[in-house]
Amino acid sequence: MIGYIRPHTPELKLREYQYYRGVYCGLCRAMGRCTGQCSRLALSYDLVFLSLTRLALAGGNPKGEQGTRPVAFDRRRCLVHPLRPRLSLQPGDVTNYTACAAAVLNYHKLLDDKTDETGGKRIRARLALPSFARFMRRAERRYPGLSHCILPHMERLHQMETSELASADEPATAFGEVLAALFAYGLDPAPARIAHHIGFHVGRWLYLIDAIDDYEEDVRRGRPNPLHRLYGDEGITDQRRSDLQAALALELQKAVDALDLIDIPSDRCGVELSPLLYHMLQVALPQKAHQVIFKSEHDCKSPKKASKSI
Repeated sequence: MIGYIRPHTPELKLREYQYYRGVYCGLCRAMGRCTGQCSRLALSYDLVFLSLTRLALAGGNPKGEQGTRPVAFDRRRCLVHPLRPRLSLQPGDVTNYTACAAAVLNYHKLLDDKTDETGGKRIRARLALPSFARFMRRAERRYPGLSHCILPHMERLHQMETSELASADEPATAFGEVLAALFAYGLDPAPARIAHHIGFHVGRWLYLIDAIDDYEEDVRRGRPNPLHRLYGDEGITDQRRSDLQAALALELQKAVDALDLIDIPSDRCGVELSPLLYHMLQVALPQKAHQVIFKSEHDCKSPKKASKSI
């Protein structure tokens, strides 16, 4: 995934930030445990949001046949932080699943890069694909059919991006279906519908915000961009920026509407989880959208690098 879905830390309480960072560290360890140590290099903020949502839907952090367990953290050291132990979410089905979903997503992303990119990015994709194919096979052994559940949507998205379709809505919908399938995989029907709704609208938001952020570079390098095909040489005018901001806000509001349907037990998930999820959808992502659309003083591409240093 891309790395835009991260908290706006100045607006978080300290305990909420520690909770978020603990899930991040727990997910990093789960990726090493489930799909291989090198797969941890592909960890991004977006995957933490998937873990947070699945924790809320599960009402805790189940592990195998032991039933639903409370969300719990311990303190651990790692190679990145060897001196001071940090909070890390204890192993469970949620982080294991997210680690496997990450392997599948990263594999398909590299397949796209091998086809669509040029120069160094294409070479890096070709070199990394064999390793990520192994990571994906490990994920498939744990969760059969995980890759196949998103494959039709990925193929549809690739066809749209390589065609001359003058629309940003249809490829955004295809990517929304990719995330919807991953958010809902393996859940019972009722929580699966909620997860599908959240994943779908967050996926559409993510696709559009990335298209906006990459617009100028894509035009300069001659790469396909759905907004360039839609707007032509006129580009993204001030009015169109306002329209895009409103469209992105609508996607987030629909995700919030689905989140409202989850009864998150604070005794098993922690009092921090519910406000943290609402913070992401109502504060952090609108702030990121404004930053990207109107090009604030911060570098919009920084999440992709910053995701390694939390």
